[in-house]
Amino acid sequence: MRRRRISSVAHRRGAIAFAAIGLLAPFIVGTVSSADAGAIAPTGLNVVAATANPNPDLGGAVPAVLVQAGGSFTLTISLSPSGATFNKDTEITLTLQSVAGGIPHGTFSPSTVTFPADMASASYAIAYSAADNGLVLKASANTPNGKITPGSTAPFDVVSTLLPLEKSDQPLTAGVGDSSCSQATTEPECGIIVLPKGMNSDAAFTLGRCTPDLGCTSGSQVIQFVADLGDKLTPPTYTATNPAMLIVRCDKQLCRDMNNGIRAFTLKVSQSPIGSLHESPPCAVKGVVNDRATFCTDYRQSHRDNSGDLLLTLLFTQDMRGST
Repeated sequence: MRRRRISSVAHRRGAIAFAAIGLLAPFIVGTVSSADAGAIAPTGLNVVAATANPNPDLGGAVPAVLVQAGGSFTLTISLSPSGATFNKDTEITLTLQSVAGGIPHGTFSPSTVTFPADMASASYAIAYSAADNGLVLKASANTPNGKITPGSTAPFDVVSTLLPLEKSDQPLTAGVGDSSCSQATTEPECGIIVLPKGMNSDAAFTLGRCTPDLGCTSGSQVIQFVADLGDKLTPPTYTATNPAMLIVRCDKQLCRDMNNGIRAFTLKVSQSPIGSLHESPPCAVKGVVNDRATFCTDYRQSHRDNSGDLLLTLLFTQDMRGST
């Protein structure tokens, strides 16, 4: 079978501002004076991680943090109870509390921040140096009495590669990973998105780490496509008989030949922005998503190319994450 031509989307200057921005100002705060707050002493910290300067045109199931390794996200720390403030600038220590798989591959920076006096909350630009899943960042106040309860973020992921795609009403094909996920790629696993009707918003196409909690094959990578594909429109942009397509390229060493052929390999998929993946069912009909489903693996269109790499075809109607 002749290899599908891949049109790589050029990295425009500033295009990944929503994922890897320059540092914010040291903090962005909502001011609360000691007098207004009644000099309430804080007893705990509340901590939230979110992508700094998110792209307002990005649609679909956007995770709270969508950032490439080394890029900045925003960490917002607020004091409890409501109205509490510090009476002087206070150092906050940031530590990695946990990570999916238990083995961190990177570090946070900075490791300490200063929470200003007479403020109820403050926000900081933070970076993590590697791709990892299920990261939980803990913030602890360095106070003499040590009685302030630390706070922790909800788990979030940091991806290894983030490719931004601009909204298009025209057919779009793009690959994520080096060499645009062509035969020349060195990635163990990567993806090619095929959108016959374009997309209703800007998109983010990413590669991330496979960790045991996700249920993916050790050594693989997680491919994520975040966009509004018009599933809420009437009629929807993509339907069971006219779906979008993700071609997952799995290196011949990772997806070696087995007696059962390509059906021995399964795609694991989720349409939630974080969390575990679930096995994709096979498509009953070539080119058609199964009845009452939003994705399936089309083994009739899946194959090995002349380099021996396995190309598995996922048909879908909403944005998703997937891996082998």
